[in-house]
Amino acid sequence: MFEAQLITALPTPFTADERLDTSGLATLATWIRDSGVDGVFAAGTTGEFTALDDDERLEVLRVALEVFGPDRTYAHVGAATSRQAERLARAAVAGGARKLAAITPFYLPAPEDAVLRYFERIVAAAGDAHVFAYLFQARSTTPATPPLLRRLADVGVRGVKISGESDATVAAFLAEAPHGFTFFSGNDLSYAELVRSGGTGVVSGVSSVFPKPFIALRDALRTGDAARAASAQPLVERAVAAVKAGNIAHLKAALALQGLPAGPPRVSCESVSDADLAELRATIAVAA
Repeated sequence: MFEAQLITALPTPFTADERLDTSGLATLATWIRDSGVDGVFAAGTTGEFTALDDDERLEVLRVALEVFGPDRTYAHVGAATSRQAERLARAAVAGGARKLAAITPFYLPAPEDAVLRYFERIVAAAGDAHVFAYLFQARSTTPATPPLLRRLADVGVRGVKISGESDATVAAFLAEAPHGFTFFSGNDLSYAELVRSGGTGVVSGVSSVFPKPFIALRDALRTGDAARAASAQPLVERAVAAVKAGNIAHLKAALALQGLPAGPPRVSCESVSDADLAELRATIAVAA
């Protein structure tokens, strides 16, 4: 009944001394793929891209493309500068990527015209690959308003992922999305509400640890089974709460508890308490 795409944001495993765990990444990506999700968002926020150098980012993208293939991989190439994003885009495309995502310029808030120039350059560097904008003002500091979507489409951007906004703000963006514009939200809790409103689906960090509740909800949405969707939603909500809405340390702790590659976070984030571990174990028992 709905497209209801479920794209999983891929965590990046590290070894105990914080080196990139390439074999562990392949194992984790394969487990996520085999769970039945629709695709993967690689080297993004959940993948700790800000803590990766460019060679590491491209290695993460290489593994994701190898496991999921180009049609199911959103390769994140966003950077603080157009120059770096262009270089990453060209390298990702050379490695086989056909779908590129890019967060807006970050750290310093970029004005709208600068955001458009940034995406123009990425689109040009991408060649025939499709480019998707990643709007996350809470992390990037770069503001965006709903009319920006039409201007992005005018420079060749094919869709958007919006994170860190209220449901009302996401709805305002959705109302401005041009016809045929792919529209993802990063809000795991509002997956069903978004697709019922006409959105494409969710890019979900939590589904990297707990894919089953999200897959159950997706399948119910696609078949129009309201009762099954209603029964899946509480497990989605429990999974989101258990990992503190996608805190990297909690995601990695939950992966480790399931025997999956994770390692320590490189980014600075909230630590996992004994009580948090107990809740993760309890949630794994019912949702994993």
